[in-house]
Amino acid sequence: MAIAASFQARTLPRALIGLYRRNGGQWPLIGISLLALSVIVVLLIVIVAVAFQDEIAYGKLGSLTLENFRTLYGDPLFRSAMANTAVFACVTVLTALAFGMPIAWIVERTDLPGRSLVFSLLAATLLVPGFYVAMGWQFLLHPRIGILNKWLVDVLPIETAPINVGAVPVMGIIQGIGLVPLAFIMMAPAFRNMDPALEEGAQVHGMGVIARIRKISLPLLTPSIAAASIYVFAIGFAAFDIPAFLGLGNKTFTLSTFMYVKTQPLDALPDYGVVGSIAFSMMLFALALTWWYLRVIRQGHKYQVISGRNYRPTRLQLGRWKLAAWGYVALLVTLSLLLPLLTLLWASVLPFLMVPSAAAFGAMTTDNYTNIPWKGFWGAIKNSAILIVATPTLASLAGIATSWIVTRSRMRGAWAFDLVSFLPHVIPNLIFAVGALLIGLFVIPAFVPFYGTVLIVLMVYVVTTLPFATRMYNSAFTQVHRELDEAGYVSGLGALLVLWKILRPLMAPTMLYAWLWIALLAYRELTMAALLVSRTNLTMPVYIWSVWDTGNLNQAAAVGLLTFMVFSPLVLAYFIFGRRILPWSD
Repeated sequence: MAIAASFQARTLPRALIGLYRRNGGQWPLIGISLLALSVIVVLLIVIVAVAFQDEIAYGKLGSLTLENFRTLYGDPLFRSAMANTAVFACVTVLTALAFGMPIAWIVERTDLPGRSLVFSLLAATLLVPGFYVAMGWQFLLHPRIGILNKWLVDVLPIETAPINVGAVPVMGIIQGIGLVPLAFIMMAPAFRNMDPALEEGAQVHGMGVIARIRKISLPLLTPSIAAASIYVFAIGFAAFDIPAFLGLGNKTFTLSTFMYVKTQPLDALPDYGVVGSIAFSMMLFALALTWWYLRVIRQGHKYQVISGRNYRPTRLQLGRWKLAAWGYVALLVTLSLLLPLLTLLWASVLPFLMVPSAAAFGAMTTDNYTNIPWKGFWGAIKNSAILIVATPTLASLAGIATSWIVTRSRMRGAWAFDLVSFLPHVIPNLIFAVGALLIGLFVIPAFVPFYGTVLIVLMVYVVTTLPFATRMYNSAFTQVHRELDEAGYVSGLGALLVLWKILRPLMAPTMLYAWLWIALLAYRELTMAALLVSRTNLTMPVYIWSVWDTGNLNQAAAVGLLTFMVFSPLVLAYFIFGRRILPWSD
């Protein structure tokens, strides 16, 4: 027996080592990927389970029921939030396309000078968190104190403010302006790749520019327009920052803000069964939108017009309209970036909001900066810094492991890894935050440091940014030929060493870009953090929101600008390195 035990003790490690070598050392990568993907699955299972339970308590669930859905759909406030969300998302789409499509056409189909600068300007608008823009527009268009509204009342024969920033269509316009870069990115390739021969033929027959665009270009772009519309609609459907900063003060709810109020009611305990039913309903709707989106994309072959040698891209001569084209781009940048940020700066140095005048300049003060509750400020900065570093690092690690399995391994069922990793892109991030909240409250014991810590926020941040990481790394792995991997294996390297010594240097630009962009997402994220934070794990976006929500609007502007200054090196790094890595137009 002793000899047999000794033999097993010697042979078992050798067997494990042999198994490790035969499989190229892929088990650590599989383990990392499975850990991340299992979190996604568990969060969604918790949402579904809670939505159909009549009683939720620590460590146990009640019986199956549909009562939560009956309560939810019988609530007039929920029906109002649904209608508001539909209007908000539709206006968002129309606004994003109204700016994004013309700019994509100008950049890709005309001889506009300095086209690459348009890409840089649109990238700059993406780097500013949406709630900064919302704060700026609140100071401009608040019905009572808004600078622009007060000016309009003074110059026009009216007694009340003509624009209400809390109205659903106005919020949709502001959200849509912020999503113009996304619409542009989705539409630009379609304009770039469209064969102009059909347009030129119409021109020969005397058709004008507007008629050619309306009767030829737009019909050919139908799949791209539909895909961009559905994608932007899905973002507007789950948006939180604009509706929260602009609508909650007027008690105007969308689905996201309605869920937020239900999780943190002021005069009652949260009804998590109803919260789960909201999340489940949003998840089903998001999946239906995704199915529609994929179906639209599959119809693209019906609109193919590029064919071999006959394709020759040409650009329309703008002539005297070049200045007008640049003016249109400048209008977008002004509305989406310059005007809100300048208004934010103006509000931060005033004791209360005032229209620019000699008296207002005389009242300027630094009190909003000096009176900031610095203890809470630095605590939130610390938490955000942890998330900014840890989120992209862990998401990149899980993304590389998952993408390696999908593109490099020969595992059966590798497609399932890709499918599950893509779910957080399909399902609104707010739903994963609700799942983490429920797990923290009802599953994980109180003595485990999870609920109320940075860890719960970090977990959700990582799983919701995983789709972006896997899309980036899938593309990067595909561009590197497998012969390099095989050469490493022949030399005796395992999968981890091949990944580290051969693939990593070749993929370094993609890895850097992905890390920086995910760090920026963690820096600007408000939606999920608003549901998960407590006094001990405040992030900077939620800290700004808390100052704003207490009515200290001018001080919230000061906190926001200070935060932007603290994290400006991250923004600058992305802007510099992103331009080098991405294929900007010439």
